[in-house]
Amino acid sequence: MNELRGAIKDLRNVARRLDAATFNPDMSAIKKFVEELGDKEFTVTPPQDVRQKALEKFLRGDYNFMRRELRSLPFIIYEREITIGGVKKILTLLDLSNKRHLSGLVNVYLNQYDDSAKTELLRQRLSFIPTKFTEDSTRLKKIFASKYKLFADNSMANMVSFLAQKLSVENALEELGLTNFYKTSNFIQESLKNFFQRPFSSLADQFKLLEELDSEFDTYKNIFPAIADALIQTVHRAGHGKKKCLEVFYKRLGDPRFGDRRFSWDRISEQSKKIFCAWIAEDDLRIFFEITREALNEALKRAIGIAARAVASNNLDMWNERETFWRAYLPSIGNTWVVLGKNAQEIAYRLEDRRTHGRLLGNQDADKSGFLFQIDGYIFGEWSHNGALRVYQSPQVKDYIGHSFTKKKMMDEKYLYRQPHRDSRDEDSDEIVSWQNKVSKWLKDSCGIVTTEKDWGGIRN
Repeated sequence: MNELRGAIKDLRNVARRLDAATFNPDMSAIKKFVEELGDKEFTVTPPQDVRQKALEKFLRGDYNFMRRELRSLPFIIYEREITIGGVKKILTLLDLSNKRHLSGLVNVYLNQYDDSAKTELLRQRLSFIPTKFTEDSTRLKKIFASKYKLFADNSMANMVSFLAQKLSVENALEELGLTNFYKTSNFIQESLKNFFQRPFSSLADQFKLLEELDSEFDTYKNIFPAIADALIQTVHRAGHGKKKCLEVFYKRLGDPRFGDRRFSWDRISEQSKKIFCAWIAEDDLRIFFEITREALNEALKRAIGIAARAVASNNLDMWNERETFWRAYLPSIGNTWVVLGKNAQEIAYRLEDRRTHGRLLGNQDADKSGFLFQIDGYIFGEWSHNGALRVYQSPQVKDYIGHSFTKKKMMDEKYLYRQPHRDSRDEDSDEIVSWQNKVSKWLKDSCGIVTTEKDWGGIRN
């Protein structure tokens, strides 16, 4: 480490002399290289053995530290053995006019930032650093020029406002004089959580910053649950933006209902999970009907003859009616699951659907797709092509949701209710009744859900 510091000092002296002599018109590259070496010194953590030795001596009350042990004192402040009194003593032992001591204290404060009394002591001390202590370091000078954002009594609120102006962590760090090393610091990550939890910006600005965090997910993955929790509720209140939310948080946190990645949602409130699951249900409904219509459109293109094209066209109208009908029941629908045959999966990919769905196994069902969902204690199965609606008791078929299976296996299950999607004669009144009226009556009688023809499109009796 001493050799590195000596080399940096020599390079800086060389750079100054070359610059003064205008020996090379492009001195910026050399200066940048030298500063990057200096950054490594600024962000380095002393070796574990040195920190351990300094901790042991400090706890013994032996303050006769070697130089590198003294420089490691900031890095033992958050050890559990160090009391508040111990922190105060360390602050008296450090020479904060020494840029290495000061850099170490800044490093620890930003990286270990929390709501503890230790952090508050460090903040108070750093907020009173005189300007002359930073004059020997370009980076420290820049950091303390922005100290109200980092060390002021209301520094967190100031930092959140600053992020709202910059809408970029990288740009904010650069202006603060901090390297990208501090993207993972507790201070920056806590600022980001506060930015989304107490938004000062428009939803569009929040999504702009989210794009940067998403592009560096490994850096920010620890705070993504907190960001998701806040942003999901913000979007829910705003009434728009759920498509982007669904895309990002499904990709990064997985499905809150199925699979190993659902445990990522343990740190997210039940309210946000409920909202997100409702969005998934709506999107499952959308993609099932989009895939079905796309398959019918392809069939229409292939149809030969007027009669064949008329059949395909009528089927397309019928599927529009089916989607309209079930959208009226979305507030009551949950636990949804889309299953796709091989060819239907290819259609989903063309439609840029990247969420996980079940697979309809078997070549005979390659073109088909199904949509399973739960209302109260019943599971409903809608199927592409001319499949009739089937309703089952939930315990009987609940294991199909979240898995792949053959359509035949589910068709062999005993259903509670079945309704083809066509008008038929009512046995009691001898009138022609639409399938929608029949299903809505069953839902009213069995689940207590009341809708009218106005809710699902005014389809005729």
